[in-house]
Amino acid sequence: MCPTKSGYAEKKENELKTVTESKELAVMSANTECQTRSLPSREQCPQANGLESVAPLVHSGEETPDPIPTTIKGSIPAWINGSFLRNGPGKFEFGEDRYNHWFDGMALMHRFHIFEGSVSYSSRFLHSDSYILNSEKNRIVVSEFGTVAMPDPCKNFFARFFSRFQIP
Repeated sequence: MCPTKSGYAEKKENELKTVTESKELAVMSANTECQTRSLPSREQCPQANGLESVAPLVHSGEETPDPIPTTIKGSIPAWINGSFLRNGPGKFEFGEDRYNHWFDGMALMHRFHIFEGSVSYSSRFLHSDSYILNSEKNRIVVSEFGTVAMPDPCKNFFARFFSRFQIP
C-alpha cells in the first residue's frame, strides 16, 4: 500500500507552489520593466512607429502680415468667397523665457482669404493683454496653463516695503 498525502498537506503544497510562481513572475516583470525603461520610446511602444515628433509644434512661428498667394491643386467653386480663420499657438519664447506647455503659446491667427477661385494666406499674433505685457518686458510676465511666471524681484521688494506704510 502506498502512502498518500492528506488533503491538508496537499493543499499547503499547492499554495506554496502558487506563491513561489507568483514571486518568480514578479521578478521577471521587474526585470522586463527595467529593460523597457532603458529602451527608446519608439521601441517601448511599437504602435508609435510612423508618428512624427511634436517638437516642431512647440516653437515660435513668424507673422506674415502681408498676404501671400497660394498654389491650388484642383479648383474652388466660384461661389466660395470669404475668409477662413484658424487660431493656434504661435509664440513660445519671450527673451530668455520659454513656455513649458503647448497650450501656453501666444495665439497666432491664420487667415486664408478665398476670392474668385484664388487663395491668399496671412497671419498675425493676437495682441492680447498677456502678449502685450510679455512683449513690453521681453520675458514671461503672465502665468499660463503650464507655465508659472517668475515675479519681478524689484516689484516684490518694494511692494513689501510699502505695505508697512499707510497713506494718511
